[in-house]
Amino acid sequence: MTPAETPKLIYPLAFEALILGFLVIAGGLWLGAMGNAYGIFSIFGASVLILLKIRNVSTRVTEEGVSQLTFRGRVHLSWSEVTQVTRTPLSFTLAGAERRLVVSVEEFADSAAAISYMESHLPSKLRSN
Repeated sequence: MTPAETPKLIYPLAFEALILGFLVIAGGLWLGAMGNAYGIFSIFGASVLILLKIRNVSTRVTEEGVSQLTFRGRVHLSWSEVTQVTRTPLSFTLAGAERRLVVSVEEFADSAAAISYMESHLPSKLRSN
């Protein structure tokens, strides 16, 4: 497959979720300033959701492998390093000797094509078909 055929993320939806998260944080800051404990909880919850969404939005699936932005910077897992795959209807968890990446297939413009692309690049012993 050429790079043009690699799965594409749905950026508008992801960025809308990030903007919503930032609005929740802003509301939480306002509630916190008013002495309301719910403000602190909303800030914490929205921060966690934003961090998870950034991981999903930063996922890159290429001919070489999968990479994501994490707390430790961008982490890459090549297809040849994958030793275990866990599949759910919404995600692929790819595990190697040193790292594990969760790829949310619902974030791609064509989920079925993303799944097919990843399956075709996995080591042959790990493919589902």
